[in-house]
Amino acid sequence: MSEEIGCFSCLNIGGIVYWCQNQKSKGVQKNMRWRGWRWGCLISAVLMAFLLPVQKVQAGHALELANEQGYNLEERYQPAGAIVTEINTGMILWEEDGEKLWHPASMTKLMTILLAYDAMEEGRFSLDTEVAVTEKYVDIGSRYAMSNNRMQMGVSYTVSELIELIIVPSSAAATYMLADMVEPDAAKFVAKMNTKAKEIGMSETMYYNCVGVRNELLQPYHPEGIPLESDNITTPKDYALLCSYFVKKYPDILNHTSKTELVVKAGTPYEERFKTYQISLEGAKYELEGTDGLKTGSSDTGGFNYSSTAKRGDTRLVEIIMGVSTWDDQTGEEKRHLVGNAVMEHVFQEYEYKCILPKGEHTVAGKEIITREDLWDCVKKDSKFKFTLKDGRVQLVADRKFLPGYQAQEVSYELKSEIKAQKIKTVIFRILKGIGVLFLILVLAVGARIGYVYYRKQQRKRRRRRRRRKK
Repeated sequence: MSEEIGCFSCLNIGGIVYWCQNQKSKGVQKNMRWRGWRWGCLISAVLMAFLLPVQKVQAGHALELANEQGYNLEERYQPAGAIVTEINTGMILWEEDGEKLWHPASMTKLMTILLAYDAMEEGRFSLDTEVAVTEKYVDIGSRYAMSNNRMQMGVSYTVSELIELIIVPSSAAATYMLADMVEPDAAKFVAKMNTKAKEIGMSETMYYNCVGVRNELLQPYHPEGIPLESDNITTPKDYALLCSYFVKKYPDILNHTSKTELVVKAGTPYEERFKTYQISLEGAKYELEGTDGLKTGSSDTGGFNYSSTAKRGDTRLVEIIMGVSTWDDQTGEEKRHLVGNAVMEHVFQEYEYKCILPKGEHTVAGKEIITREDLWDCVKKDSKFKFTLKDGRVQLVADRKFLPGYQAQEVSYELKSEIKAQKIKTVIFRILKGIGVLFLILVLAVGARIGYVYYRKQQRKRRRRRRRRKK
């Protein structure tokens, strides 16, 4: 059993040393005992440096990391905010301005799809349900200010096709078609989006429409009562929450987000072909091993964003990149993936999700314990582990940061001594129970014998009476 041995931050050790020196300046050293105490303080700091385990959030300049990997990118490709998390634990593994308020643009549509999955779970419709194109959707589909596909009257799309039209070409018309399946009132649908965001824990997110553009571009289909200049707002951390929640609750979404190319209505007059904007997907232009989702988003207010998830072995990471370059610099559409890939690859090389304490007997904090299930956690590769016991649970000792709503992984344990004592009690109980059963059988047997004897006596008495009467 092992543990990653970390250390106090230089700031903490430096603080102790500074305090010691400060006390000296105040004249504490007048007492000769101060010198010994000071050395004790310094030695304690050094010991703490080696005994306290840490797995701190990595923070750095994403662009520098990308350039270290040979991409040679200019400063304008530095994200406004970025975050990488592990999906099972919610552990933040990389963060750079993760709480930066930013416009998600078409990444908004992930929430629209999530609400559709909720509706399908309620049984309101299915992936095979067909939705007919109306004049409203033809109108929205013809607006070149937004990403779209060509909507034509007389055509119907399944919900599955709509989801893929939203994911791959980022169709605004398909987004409206799916949103209207959930709630045809645009303002009420936005209310559902914000309610869901709060449920997930997205405390810094506010939605104003289901598409991810300013409401003025959606007239006359914009949500009533919401200003036309309104533009959805969120943070990288909030979208890491959304993507983690989505993939964990509805893993089927990955069957749709993993496609690098899409063909709809193949072999019909309405056939359309698209290539994904998420070019970090396996098989795409800048493929990154294990990548199978999620969605990009770009706008004049948000620059170039994208959300991604990748799995290698048992480790699945979620990454959010926001604000790469500006809308008038279209090279940002591809360069965002180089930056994101560099960060994601770096984190994959550093961390893994694995079983760190198999079920069975262990010695933790000087106590012999037994766990009934494996303890899995996200840890640095080739690190050592130390565990702690608290309230009947065992967990890894580490200095870490998690997404809201997540906490350190833990499993229950039992003290081996208590189990032995319980086994002894169980044996004694069974013995006593056996004795009790035997005693009960004995009592019943004696009672039956007494009853039988009594019965035989009564029979003899009755026979004597009958003989007397005959005489």
